[in-house]
Amino acid sequence: MTASAASTWFAVGAIIFMAAGGGHALLTLVDTVRPIWFAPVDRSVKGVMEGTGMRFRALFAGDETRPSMWAFWLGFNVTHGLGAFAFGLLCLLISTHDFALVGQIGALRPITVAISAAYLAVALRYWFWAVRILTGAATVCFALAAILSA
Repeated sequence: MTASAASTWFAVGAIIFMAAGGGHALLTLVDTVRPIWFAPVDRSVKGVMEGTGMRFRALFAGDETRPSMWAFWLGFNVTHGLGAFAFGLLCLLISTHDFALVGQIGALRPITVAISAAYLAVALRYWFWAVRILTGAATVCFALAAILSA
């Protein structure tokens, strides 16, 4: 019963990350065509972002094809969402394929708790309530899985 509950909590934490990360990436892709999700409230800011590049001299010295700040913003948000989705997917694959790996790979439990807790810490500092709830729920799920499978 405890191993089954641990596996379930682990999978739920993984699914939360997949849903949040996948949703984030998809909404950002919508913004590449119709900026409504991650676009600034003040529309003039987007225009300024499109008209300027990032000051990353080491990489772009003499490069006239430097991407705009808006392109950097969209690219960051897509990859951020894909990273959260990939973390969740890997955790889900482990939990559904062979949950015993979670116990056999000693660092796996603390790593999943630490990564989700890091997302929670960032959410508490920088993001809004829905993300705080999702990252908090995922952290609780991974912590419960770690406790139950110890």
